[in-house]
Amino acid sequence: MILGTSIKKILFDYRSLLLRRRYRHQHAGNGPIQMDNVQKRKALAQFKDKAEVTVYDRQSSRTHFRWGPWVAGGQMLMWINFADFYWRYSMDKDEETGELHISPAWKRACTAAIALVAGLAVGGGVLHYISRCVARMQVIDGGQMVRLETYRISGRGTKTKVVPLAGMFSRDRLFTGEGPNGVTKPKSSQYSIYASRQSNYAYIMSRAGSFRDPKAFDVLFHRAIVPDKK
Repeated sequence: MILGTSIKKILFDYRSLLLRRRYRHQHAGNGPIQMDNVQKRKALAQFKDKAEVTVYDRQSSRTHFRWGPWVAGGQMLMWINFADFYWRYSMDKDEETGELHISPAWKRACTAAIALVAGLAVGGGVLHYISRCVARMQVIDGGQMVRLETYRISGRGTKTKVVPLAGMFSRDRLFTGEGPNGVTKPKSSQYSIYASRQSNYAYIMSRAGSFRDPKAFDVLFHRAIVPDKK
């Protein structure tokens, strides 16, 4: 009789423990999600009934990257000179006689091609970087859309792109609590954000620029884990 009562008590305690664990697990999973949704609604409320709100401004002139085409073109000329030199004067040493003679055409062509590809890659990289830098970011249509102003590769003026706010995300946190504006990050002066999950390249913002509300920025755009592209 006593043994039966003890077994019932142990089973009751074990069942109670399982119920408590299930309760904590459910609330641990739903709590942050519910809180996240509340924070997003509060962050979006600042854009309600407003045609446009500037949330980021690089505070640089629209000709900030006017040096870009000159750098890209200048280094390309340098690589063209290298390619021309390799094509004209590339030499091989004869292992038997030790004499130098002009390299075979295919070898000179390959070396010159490598130099040209390097020049195109470096120059293209410079211009691509400029094209991804954001001069200004505005939330428009009451918080539905985002207008991005990015620099032209010519180094003069900007171009505009409008994307849905809901699709934008960043794997990087903007607010760090360091620096005068709370966005300073050691060893990194840039903040990157993607226009959508299908984007292969991020847009780049300078942490030295002016952000309207860094904490709200993280609430709206920071995603620690982003689903894989389909």
